[in-house]
Amino acid sequence: MGKHDSSIVSENAISAKAYDDFLALNWQDGSVSRFHYQWLRDNCRSMERFDVATQERKALTESIPSDLRATAIDSDGDELRISWSDGTADSQFDPAWLKRNAYDADQSPKTTCQRHWGAEYANALESFTYKEVMSDDVAAGAMIQAFELWGLIRLTGAPTTDREVERFADRLAYVREIAFDRVANIRVSVDPYTLGFTNASLPLHTDCSGYSWPPNVMAFHCLQNDVAGGASQYVDGAQVIAQLRQTDPEALRIMTEYAVEFRLWSQNADTLSQYPPVILDEQGNLAVLRYANWTVQPLQTVPFDVVPRWYDAWRALAARINAPENRLSYRCAPGEILLINNHRVLHGRDAFDDCEGIRHFQQVYMELDDLSGFRRIAQGKGGVK
Repeated sequence: MGKHDSSIVSENAISAKAYDDFLALNWQDGSVSRFHYQWLRDNCRSMERFDVATQERKALTESIPSDLRATAIDSDGDELRISWSDGTADSQFDPAWLKRNAYDADQSPKTTCQRHWGAEYANALESFTYKEVMSDDVAAGAMIQAFELWGLIRLTGAPTTDREVERFADRLAYVREIAFDRVANIRVSVDPYTLGFTNASLPLHTDCSGYSWPPNVMAFHCLQNDVAGGASQYVDGAQVIAQLRQTDPEALRIMTEYAVEFRLWSQNADTLSQYPPVILDEQGNLAVLRYANWTVQPLQTVPFDVVPRWYDAWRALAARINAPENRLSYRCAPGEILLINNHRVLHGRDAFDDCEGIRHFQQVYMELDDLSGFRRIAQGKGGVK
């Protein structure tokens, strides 16, 4: 690797040295950042390659020559200018922007943004005031940030009026419509298509596993709850997966490797997907959990010799899900909304007696991408890099 002669020192005490295929910047704090020429050209902020109004790239990444080099480097302290070997327009950079976006660093594993919890979280459930969230963007942003961390939070003081939960969703993002209901009425039905519309107990599960992308946020609004029984149950799937990784890594491998079919249907709709029950992200943390025993179809996607081990792995996963120390039991009061990460948190309920009293919840689905976007804008980070 040969070094060119070009070297400059800016008024900000930043020196730049050009090498064969990258540029090195020495910062005032003593650190050094290296940037490949192709990366610099790809992120050029000149008007020829970048639209300032939309903050979007105009130039095509594939148009960058693989042998691109810098022929000249200049700086006036507030701007770094690079001339290119292919004779096209120079590139300009704000040194502070380059410092913020430097990628030449020790790539230590990213820490998870998930805060794991078990039964003890019942005594510390993150709680927010509905009226404040609905009227104050900063408060709403703080609520979303807590939701991103915990996957389960509570709002109190919501009106118990019809479709109020839809108004809540429209305030922060959008309702994710599915084939069955835009606003689901969770109460005993005379003609139920799923156990949720009965008074029976519901095993712990995630919703909508029949979709290739299940909605990942549930807003669960209590309108009336004066029956005997019917307490809700919640389990942090992120904690379950972390435990399974320690106690039975082979079971976790099988649950992430083999797809199975999930199906939920009614007379008017039919959803069917084929995915592993557990999907992990690049850091090995839980990304998507599909777990609803009554929606799993006859096993036809797992090799014959693996089937016995698959059932062992499913039992191992179920054992952690149903472990008492992982289960949070909570009885919702009218006017409360539980916000639930459906890709992470399992939910269920105890059986209840509806001979006296009514148990009525309304529910909508949303997308975390939309909520997180609201939070970034509320915190002044929208579109900022």
